[in-house]
Amino acid sequence: MNSPFAVSARSARLAAFAIASTALLVMVALFHHPVISHAADARDAHLQIVQLRSANNLVHGALIALLVVLASALAAFGKVIGERRPAASWALVAYCLGCGLLSVAMLLDGFVMPRLAAQFVSAQSSDPEVGMLIMRVIGAVIQVFSNAGFVAHCVAMLAWSAAAATGPQALPGSRWCAAIGAAAALLPAVLILFTDLQLTRHSLMLIFTAHTAWYLTAAWLLYRFSIASSSVVRGASACT
Repeated sequence: MNSPFAVSARSARLAAFAIASTALLVMVALFHHPVISHAADARDAHLQIVQLRSANNLVHGALIALLVVLASALAAFGKVIGERRPAASWALVAYCLGCGLLSVAMLLDGFVMPRLAAQFVSAQSSDPEVGMLIMRVIGAVIQVFSNAGFVAHCVAMLAWSAAAATGPQALPGSRWCAAIGAAAALLPAVLILFTDLQLTRHSLMLIFTAHTAWYLTAAWLLYRFSIASSSVVRGASACT
């Protein structure tokens, strides 16, 4: 018998597992984000970036892939709380926009900058300071795209939380999900928009830790929905 819900119990369980596990894997990847130590000069900085090239490729490539998984799983979450509700629909749009902005930042940080650094190191006649100036410009672009991506994710969390809490038939625990989502979205958004926060490995982990609190709550809500959905389907099957 087909499930009367927009998302089957099995799909909801898979999405719940994907959200929880992917969020934790992102934390692991951020913890291993390559960081250059204090550089003596511009050429030393370029050399360190080149030495970390493989690690940068791996970490940022993994993060982009994990964002794709998160967006796909959260699409199922949006269907569960009400796919026809405008807040849930706009939340997915905002989240995908954020993923796109963050992916651009990660491509620049993890792939473009190491390649440029390698070219600056190999070009003996070039001025290292000019190369460092170019890298700083790209670094500023990375900061802007990353901040915009995180803000878009904060907007998405607020919209999903509002949809979960105000639905005509709110799921058990959805109020908690909304409360945690509001806190997890507003605190990072305020830091990004109203302070001079520089995105480093530590600040990235701080922001994503707040987001992970909501991701785990959303996964828990999806898992509870899968249990309730299975019970309803079994009950309907028993009556036929």
